[in-house]
Amino acid sequence: MLKKIALSCRTLATRLVLSSKRFPEAIFLAGSVVAVLIFKNHMENILSRDRLEFFSRISMILALGIPLSLSIRVFFEKRHLLSVKYKIVTYLLAIVGLSLYYIFLLKNLHMTSYLRYTAVTISLYCMFAFIPYFYKKKNYEIYIIKILGRFFITYLYSMILYAGLIAMFFTIHKLFLIEISNNIYFDIWLIVLGIFAPTFFLGDIPKNNEELEPKCYPKALKILLLYIVMPLLTAYSVTLYIYFAKILLTMQWPEGIISHLVMWYSMIAIVVIFSIYPFREENHWTKKFIRFFPIFVLPLLAMMFVALGIRINAYGITESRYFCLLIGIWILGCMVYFIAKKHVRMIVLPISVAILSLLSVMGPWDCFSVSALSQTMRFEKILMKYNIIEDGKINKIVQGISVDDKKEIRNIISYFTSRQKLSDLKCLPQDFNTGQMKSVFGFSNDDDSKKYFDYSVKEKGDLLDIKNCDYFFHLSAFGEADNVKKSEMPIYVTYTYKNQEITMVKMDQVIYRGDLNTITTKISNDIKANNKNVQLLKRNDMMFVDENENVKVSYVFKRIGGAEEAGKSVIMSIDFSLLIKVKKSI
Repeated sequence: MLKKIALSCRTLATRLVLSSKRFPEAIFLAGSVVAVLIFKNHMENILSRDRLEFFSRISMILALGIPLSLSIRVFFEKRHLLSVKYKIVTYLLAIVGLSLYYIFLLKNLHMTSYLRYTAVTISLYCMFAFIPYFYKKKNYEIYIIKILGRFFITYLYSMILYAGLIAMFFTIHKLFLIEISNNIYFDIWLIVLGIFAPTFFLGDIPKNNEELEPKCYPKALKILLLYIVMPLLTAYSVTLYIYFAKILLTMQWPEGIISHLVMWYSMIAIVVIFSIYPFREENHWTKKFIRFFPIFVLPLLAMMFVALGIRINAYGITESRYFCLLIGIWILGCMVYFIAKKHVRMIVLPISVAILSLLSVMGPWDCFSVSALSQTMRFEKILMKYNIIEDGKINKIVQGISVDDKKEIRNIISYFTSRQKLSDLKCLPQDFNTGQMKSVFGFSNDDDSKKYFDYSVKEKGDLLDIKNCDYFFHLSAFGEADNVKKSEMPIYVTYTYKNQEITMVKMDQVIYRGDLNTITTKISNDIKANNKNVQLLKRNDMMFVDENENVKVSYVFKRIGGAEEAGKSVIMSIDFSLLIKVKKSI
């Protein structure tokens, strides 16, 4: 048993060393990303928001360098006779490209930059997947399946390793009463998934001269695809056809669900066809499936395009609909290619994904430009309906705008605001903001059921007096998921977004609970009762003091955003600090 364990450890160590020698740039970049994220994790409550965003941008550009360096390395393996000078120039160009991307495309972190970053990352990983087989004509499917199989095994091992490590640290903490920072657990997660996993994964990537044959295909996967997945896809197709017939008979088109059902089903079908392609000559059922299934899917794709067209006609193009349309076109192209081509080269699939991913976020045809143009045209069409626009500008307030059109105007303005592109709506007054909705359109930005508010203190650089406090914590959250932040022992604070509760714990005993909904409602009511200008709020306007027999807590809010329903505030985003004075009784 010990010999087997020793042999497994030696094999693991050998793979890690080989991957480090074969892909040193990628391993170095992965380690750099982990180092930056660990530093950011430990400094989160110390650094300003701008500095934290800076480190996020650094980690993102380093992570983008991983698939780029992998693509360059496998390209050099194919062209091993290239001179050192050519290789140096290639790496320098890669560094310049990443620097330009950081300077011009990662200026700020918002939805547009994240979406572009994701598309570029997908494109680069697709390049890494197809470059080794770019000139080869067979068994590419087996190469990809081997890589994917290795990927899932790697991250299964990583999860087991991580679970073992945190169990060990937790046991040390409980048995030996050694205080261990909660940040350590996140650090371990980063190290395991960010350094060990990619190093282990890259150690088994097939080399350029390694020949893969159908016998390398996992037998369990073959049985799963041929005798379980393919029959299920066929049955699902019949179900969709029956549903399609129901739509034609009832003439009632469902909202939204059709396009997503067909899109995901078709993508899974492409993956299955890709995976079973090596068996097309040895299995009659496989050969028939590959030949007729793409034809069978075409009417369903037509139904998907009709459903998507209805949504676009009603609400215009957004980034999500743009990508749905693009994916639909790609699926249609793949199916036509399978039908028209007798001998299919599956490498065309990742190449097309890489090209379309880049085109979708770069150039005048990208998702951002097309969506902005569509929403602008839709916005102006609504305004022209009420003769609000004159010479390209809003010139008057009109009464009688329908509830639906008011909702659409709010949604479009919200769309551009969330993308920091409100200036793209040229018909709006210069320096327009959502607080001017009433004066420009004659109705506020609030819908009929909610009254939205956004209170914030103007930054003046003044200091916060904490001399009478024992602890200081800064907490923030945005969105609808739980957001929990904890401090070091012996006292820690937990903020839970779901029920808007502040909990303080000392020595495993809860010493304080605070209801943020109640506190923010009182602050909001006070601001309104005293007719305070929300644009000129001072720190004292956004403070609240609470105490019990254990602690005295001062809430110092920097920003509160949310809505009022039935006289109670519902928090959507919040940024505040806590000043805590522990009483002598505990």
